[in-house]
Amino acid sequence: MPQITDALLSGRVRVLFLLGTDMLSSFADVERVAGGLARTDLVVTHDLFLNDTTRRFADVVLPATAWLEELGCKSTNTHLYLMPKILDAPGETRSCTDLLRGLADRLGLVGFFPWQTDEGLIDALLDHPATGHATVAALRAEGGIRALRVSHVAHPDLVFPTPSGKVEFYSERAEALGLPPLPVYVPLPASERHPLSFRQGRTLTHFHGFYDHGRALPTLARLDPEPRLWVSPADAASRGLTDGAAVRVFNDRGAFRARAHVTDRVPPGTVWMRDGWTGLNRVTSGARSLPDDAVDLFGFSAGQAAFDAMVEVVPEEPALV
Repeated sequence: MPQITDALLSGRVRVLFLLGTDMLSSFADVERVAGGLARTDLVVTHDLFLNDTTRRFADVVLPATAWLEELGCKSTNTHLYLMPKILDAPGETRSCTDLLRGLADRLGLVGFFPWQTDEGLIDALLDHPATGHATVAALRAEGGIRALRVSHVAHPDLVFPTPSGKVEFYSERAEALGLPPLPVYVPLPASERHPLSFRQGRTLTHFHGFYDHGRALPTLARLDPEPRLWVSPADAASRGLTDGAAVRVFNDRGAFRARAHVTDRVPPGTVWMRDGWTGLNRVTSGARSLPDDAVDLFGFSAGQAAFDAMVEVVPEEPALV
């Protein structure tokens, strides 16, 4: 994530094709991200619904297919499931694979997307011993479900991908990269100006970014109509906050507005809210949580930002009439 933000700000990335991605929601220190998006020559988004990134920065918006309108496959920890196409896609809606295939053909990128059908792509992805080298045709014949050939526990042979081949509680590789060799908890640096640790997570009414974090679905939007910041009774009392009052959450990176939810479900010194709300990541840290060398060495999926934040919360001043 930090590398992408840096590339946007430096001008190394001039064109973005975003597939089901709301960068202003999923990236930390979002005002830096917005500054990078503003520098691009072209932003094309492909999504089911409009989102914050699309509204502010998209030059072209392409309508995406829903999962019922395309062939797919899903894997759990134990089984593989075929997801057949049930509905025809409406209007000019096109699937992600159709767009990538068409774009590769138009640009003359030989071999970039060699599959002529979605079935061919899925067959290539499933060609692995853990699936029994499954294919779409085989899954259809088996009723759309197949048990994976995997152990119910990790590393059943007790051989581990470490230099010693054992479970390593103390990691010399981590130490060599400047990381703690043993897992440790490092609290966020305290600040008199911003004394509250800001945390975020999910609720039952939250949904995927594909659906604008639930705001595109009327039932969920009605149940969770606006951002609510969970505040302990002690922190609320010391700041003159009442339950349901409008508040301003801020630090040196930025600020956003929410409504206070005074509850003893969060401890003093901590505030919490559901992720996905507009502006929330104006206050979070985009610093690397791991050095890039560590990401490459340990095989993590990506270089994640820290998303940490120390904030202050004050009553929102009424607008001048």
